[in-house]
Amino acid sequence: MFRGFSQRRPAPFVASALLFGTVAASPGLAQELPLQRDYPGTGPFECPVPSAVGPPSDDALTRAGQLTSDALQAVILGDLEVARTLLAQATEADATSAELAYRHGRVLEDLDFAQDAIFEYCRAIALGAEEAGIYDTRARLDAVYEIVRDRISERAREAFVSGLALTDSALYAGAVESFSVAIEETPEWASAIYNRAIVLEALGRIRESLADYRRYLQLTPSDIDPVVAAVTERVGMLEGSMSLPTPSPGGALTLGVLFPGLGQYYTGRGIGGTLVLSAAAGAVATGMLVKEIQIRCLTSVGADGLCPPEQIVSEATRRPYLLPSLGAAAAVTIVGAVEAFVKARRRRAEVDAVAGQAEARGPRLSGPTVTAGRGRPGAIDLHLLGLRFR
Repeated sequence: MFRGFSQRRPAPFVASALLFGTVAASPGLAQELPLQRDYPGTGPFECPVPSAVGPPSDDALTRAGQLTSDALQAVILGDLEVARTLLAQATEADATSAELAYRHGRVLEDLDFAQDAIFEYCRAIALGAEEAGIYDTRARLDAVYEIVRDRISERAREAFVSGLALTDSALYAGAVESFSVAIEETPEWASAIYNRAIVLEALGRIRESLADYRRYLQLTPSDIDPVVAAVTERVGMLEGSMSLPTPSPGGALTLGVLFPGLGQYYTGRGIGGTLVLSAAAGAVATGMLVKEIQIRCLTSVGADGLCPPEQIVSEATRRPYLLPSLGAAAAVTIVGAVEAFVKARRRRAEVDAVAGQAEARGPRLSGPTVTAGRGRPGAIDLHLLGLRFR
């Protein structure tokens, strides 16, 4: 009498591959700049650590002295704008003088440049204002900080905190809206502008991100905030990327359909391409390696559920998940190709918007494009490199 039973053999590494795809797909900011989480609340202002500066030359000291003398004369005449310009030049010539930083802060405070005054008072404290006989620097710093704190409404504070929480949860679209509310309430809140720039960059909205980064640099004195150097470098990097040849949306779609993840690689997003490729490969592996084996046995199976080899009459293998797995892999491939198309089209729109502001002249280098062959069904034209003169 023949008896039949089946054995199912799962792929040993399928679970690991799927786990890798889940972990790797976890959302996160694709950048290195940290969010700024501090905002005016209760307690005194904590000054950032200033950048180290070397001693000025004799010529610089002489120039700083002359500029300071001219600035004091401008203050006496009531021309604070001129005094501000002269003291800015004096502090640049001699960045080691606590007195110059303090005088510059006083003029900035009188002109209601509260944020700049805070940084100058901080610099004066770091340079040893009390040792130089200037004892009211901390009190003035606290007073100006109170003004800045009062200018930030409760609604702006709540929106700022909400933006931080949404960013931490990778809900970037909502984070942009929250930081935008904070900026609408307090247009010169540098930290809110900086955080929105980071989130916009994570969303791929490079042109808007650059505008916020530049605004942050305008609002933040470079000689006191250590983040400024990193932001300046990021602006240069993003501007450089905007000037590179832009990927073709049609090419990204075509390549993405031809091979899983190739559209992401083509648009310069290697991690995304790896994720799509891993997901498609994991689906195919599941279909190929999960098997059901139908065995016809002459006798009843043993306690271990296996048929003795000498009693096996026939053995048939089938893969029950092959077709669903291939369908899942195809779906992943198509979704990845469409995502690459959307990203490439957004990038093209951003670059075109920038180009519309200032038309580029001279030679222009174009990158690879993929198009359907004209007059040849099923054919593909691959254009690797082009150079065009205007």
